[in-house]
Amino acid sequence: MRIALFTNTYLPTLNGVAIATDLYRRGLAERGHEVHVFAPAARGEDPFANDPSVHRYPSALMPGEVDYMVALPPPFSLRVSQELGGMQLDLVHTQHPWWVGAWGKNWARRRGLPVVSTAHTQYEQYADRIPLPDAWVEGAMVSHVTRYFNDCDVISTSANWMRQKLIDGHVRTPVELVRNPVDLSGLREPHREQTRARLGFDDDALVVGYLGRISPEKQLERVADAVAMLAEERAGARLLIVGDGSATDALREYAAARLGDRAVFTGAVPHGEVAHYHAAMDVFATASRSETQPLAYTEAMYVGTPVVALATPRAADMIADGDNGLLVEPDLGARGIAAAIERVLVDSDLTQRLRRGGRHFAESCHYPAVAERLEEVYALAVERNQARLRA
Repeated sequence: MRIALFTNTYLPTLNGVAIATDLYRRGLAERGHEVHVFAPAARGEDPFANDPSVHRYPSALMPGEVDYMVALPPPFSLRVSQELGGMQLDLVHTQHPWWVGAWGKNWARRRGLPVVSTAHTQYEQYADRIPLPDAWVEGAMVSHVTRYFNDCDVISTSANWMRQKLIDGHVRTPVELVRNPVDLSGLREPHREQTRARLGFDDDALVVGYLGRISPEKQLERVADAVAMLAEERAGARLLIVGDGSATDALREYAAARLGDRAVFTGAVPHGEVAHYHAAMDVFATASRSETQPLAYTEAMYVGTPVVALATPRAADMIADGDNGLLVEPDLGARGIAAAIERVLVDSDLTQRLRRGGRHFAESCHYPAVAERLEEVYALAVERNQARLRA
């Protein structure tokens, strides 16, 4: 098949959607498909500058973000429109229900092509970023997303809770489960000791870490609070934050007040090095409520780092409590996170069970397996589109 992936974010920007989109591309290409990506232009050097399958819209930096680029509307991107107009595609797969995703969906519909869209997150969680009453924004977002998805042939999502939410929200289009892909091949030889030494951790350090985008909805202050609680009894307790984002400065200030020099911030790191940082952690901890199936959870599990997360429906979709991670009731907050981390540190049998279970789950998300599942979803989309055109 000749497939176009339309996304609002793509490498070298590092976030879950950008990485997943690239792994979709790689997995499908390895299975013999011709795959094109349409995305905003990168900030700085573009690793795909000479790749004819990656098409960049002119873009601008989103206010308040470090590296999240926003594509400029089609009137500013005549070259991309011309490239797209000359293609003979079989299917369009969008990663967002607006902006670049909407452009791709609308283009496909004008040409009678099947459309698949992936629901990566609960979009109304971001209503507070728009300077209008949250209730108005949330209602408008939900209404738009529902209309958008109902104009697609198939929706994919990585989470059962998201699938049910879409169905309950009157999305009539079939919603198929597809794991978020991860590339395990680069995670097989993590350098734990070398990375810890480079970061300045003593041999007896108990490192609680987080890797990913640093934004308000991640609630990483609660993780810092949990480490501060552990530090009252464990002199070696340390916090490791790997990544960058709009809330980095605020989190640095907060962690410095709570932990002093016990908190280490690395900034963004190349994706090829994330395994080393995951391995440097004794526990991966998060207090996020908004993600569907974070790639960082899967990567941590694969390298053997136990994951502690809040027991939200989205986390429970990938974490079986006591089997491949630990879930904390959200009402328990930082104290509950600290207690779960303490369980991992003192119970070696539990730790080994979490490592085995985490590895097994991660292997089911390896990107070649996800690409094979996408082929099934695309076949369903083609069938539904043909039926719609005949109607």
